[in-house]
Amino acid sequence: MSNSPVIAFLNKMTDLILLNLIYIVCCLPIVTIGAATTAMYYVCIISIRQGDGYVIRRFWDSFRKNFKEATIIWLLLLVITIVMGFDLFFWYQMGTGFSKIMFVLSAIVAFVIFIVGLYIFPVLAKLEGNIKTTIKNAAAFAVGYFPNTIVLILFTGGFLYANYVSLGMNAISVFIGFALLAYMKSFFIYKVMMNHIDEKYDDFFENE
Repeated sequence: MSNSPVIAFLNKMTDLILLNLIYIVCCLPIVTIGAATTAMYYVCIISIRQGDGYVIRRFWDSFRKNFKEATIIWLLLLVITIVMGFDLFFWYQMGTGFSKIMFVLSAIVAFVIFIVGLYIFPVLAKLEGNIKTTIKNAAAFAVGYFPNTIVLILFTGGFLYANYVSLGMNAISVFIGFALLAYMKSFFIYKVMMNHIDEKYDDFFENE
């Protein structure tokens, strides 16, 4: 009975619903979004590599272990995003030939920051290193594995758009959406990182 696909599916959905709930609660203080996102990806990647279970304990272990670095990175990304938003708005409103060039250049910079941001918290979750190393690895993966990056862009863009146009999708996101998105993206992120993961820095339950 334990090998039943139906049971396995229900177990997976239960884990994702629980993970989604923990993630949303931990994101409420805003400043903790980075640590919560890192922990969510840690749970998802471990689930792909080693199977389901231990959602809460895995989440809190990563949340605690990576809190400082994840919070610094998150606040840095938040500030950069706000600055880039104002920058794009400024050049867009100018309406001159020069401003159009500057808008395109700013858009390219914003795109690079966005794709690096897609990898940065999963990298922090599963690869050892300081903040500088984490950012460098995320940038290397974003550019070096660009086909995978395109898939992550489509997943993320589709999720954001669906939430923008649909109240039903908002409800799904609150119920399971964030965790489900992270889980789907983790398959592609794991393909990128599988040859770079230090096996000694693996899930701490594997030896239990």
